[in-house]
Amino acid sequence: MIHTRPASNASAVTRAAPVAAGGPPARARSRWRWAAGVTLLAAVFLAALAAGDLALSPSEVWAALTGSANDFTQTVVLAWRLPRALAAVAFGAALGAAGSIFQTLTRNPLGSPDIIGFNTGAYIGVLLALILIPAPGFAATATAALVGGLAAAGLVLLFSSRSGVGGNTFVLAGIAISAALGAWNTWLVYKTDTATATASSVWAAGTLDNTRWELLQPVLIALAVIAAATAMTVPKLRIIELGDDLAHALGLRVGATRLLLVVCAVGLTAVTTAAAGPIMFVALAAPHLARAVLPRTHPTLAAALAGALLLSIADWLAAHAFAPTQLPVGAVTVSLGGVYLTLTILFRKR
Repeated sequence: MIHTRPASNASAVTRAAPVAAGGPPARARSRWRWAAGVTLLAAVFLAALAAGDLALSPSEVWAALTGSANDFTQTVVLAWRLPRALAAVAFGAALGAAGSIFQTLTRNPLGSPDIIGFNTGAYIGVLLALILIPAPGFAATATAALVGGLAAAGLVLLFSSRSGVGGNTFVLAGIAISAALGAWNTWLVYKTDTATATASSVWAAGTLDNTRWELLQPVLIALAVIAAATAMTVPKLRIIELGDDLAHALGLRVGATRLLLVVCAVGLTAVTTAAAGPIMFVALAAPHLARAVLPRTHPTLAAALAGALLLSIADWLAAHAFAPTQLPVGAVTVSLGGVYLTLTILFRKR
C-alpha cells in the first residue's frame, strides 16, 4: 500500500507510471502501432488456417469459422488446423510474457527462461517420465515437464539466493544449472533404450505438429489461470524497476512480489514446454522486438503480442516453407534466433 511519495523520487515514480507519454499525436501513434501488431497477428493466424494440402480462400476460412461452410471444410479448419494455430498464438504469448518478466527482474537482456535453464529442467522431467513410467500419457509427460521446470527454477533461486533475482548472479546461476542438467540429460539419453531416446528427442525438438483439441484444452485453461495471476501482478514490476529501496519506501513487499512474478513466469514457460517441448529464443527475442516496434507503456503485453507473432510466423514456416517436409517449430525458432542475435551484434550501437 502506498502511503507517501518522497519528493526526491517523484520524477522516478512518474517515469514508472504506466501511462502513455506525450500528447494526442503520441497516443495516436501508440494506438496505430498496437493496431498494426494485432492486425499482422490476425493475418498470420488466418494464413495458418488457409494454407495446407487443401488450400482455402479467406472467405472459405471465414465461412468455416462462422459455421456456414460445408462439413469437410469445417473439419479441416476447426478440427485440424485451428488447434495448431491457437497453440502458436497462446504459447508464443506465454513465452513472450515470461521473457519480459525475467528480463525486467534480472535487469539483463539475456534473462529468458531458455537461457536460464528452465527448459532444460522440463526436458529432464520428461526423460525421467519416459524411463520410469511405462507408456506415459500426455498428463504424465506434462506433469513431469512442469515438475522438472519448477525444480530447475528452485535450484536457480537457491544458488542465487544471496544476491537475489536481480543482477547477473541469477542469470549465471541459471546458465550453470542448465549446463549441469544438460549433461545429465545427455547421460540419460545415452544410457536408455533406443525407443525412449527417440521419443525424448522428438519432444525435445519442440513441435506443434500433434496439437489436438483434447490436448490443447487443458493447456489453454492452465495458461489462462496463470495469465490472470500474471496480469494482476505485473503492474508492480514498474515499482520494482525503481529499485528495492524505493519500492520498499512505497510500501511494496518486494521479496514476495518478485517471487510471485518468478512463479508466474516459470508457470507460463513450464506449461508451454510441457505441451510443445522446449521452443527456444521466443522468450529471449520477443521482449527485444516489442521494445523496438511496439509502444513501451505495457511492456509485458507488448512482449506477449510479439511472442505470439514470432511463434505463429515460425510455425507457418515450419509447416509450409519446405512442404511436403515439415520441420519442428523449435528448429525454425533457433534458426531465426541465431540470425537475430547475429544482426543484433553487428548493428548494435557502440
